[in-house]
Amino acid sequence: MPESLIVSFVGDDRPGIVRVIADVVAKHGGSWQESRMSGLGGYFSGTAKILINPDCLEALDQDLQGLAGLTCIIRPLREASPSKATQKMKLDIVGPDRPGILQDVTSQLVGYGINVLEMETEVSPASMSGELNFIADALVAVPSEVDIESLDKQLDAVAKNLGLDILFEEVSGD
Repeated sequence: MPESLIVSFVGDDRPGIVRVIADVVAKHGGSWQESRMSGLGGYFSGTAKILINPDCLEALDQDLQGLAGLTCIIRPLREASPSKATQKMKLDIVGPDRPGILQDVTSQLVGYGINVLEMETEVSPASMSGELNFIADALVAVPSEVDIESLDKQLDAVAKNLGLDILFEEVSGD
């Protein structure tokens, strides 16, 4: 019976990285199921869910470890443990860049048991002033017992203290 596993990789950004990894997976009869990948700072990294026969796992690992210019890590897929009911919410942060923004905001989130599911961040010049702005867009899982009004007040306090705009809202259609 095929086994699901996670392959994480990072290497210098160049054409063909995904093809090289996909070739190795296919060589061992694996099936590429799902992935997240991106280039950042001259590197290309990603995580892929692969379905493969357990008898081929060791050879797959050896071939992935032998790929020049890439670091690959294989982990067994963890089945999601039954967890508390959550709702997905969107978190957007925009404001003047400075050290510690993400630390301050995520400290509030973890205090409420909120899990970050996806996040993209960047620093870019503001359109009018050219001042550097920190921008974050996240999807988070909020336990159903969280008092959203209380959380909103906490995030408003952080936003005011740091001079940020923080928008925390329900994901439509979820």
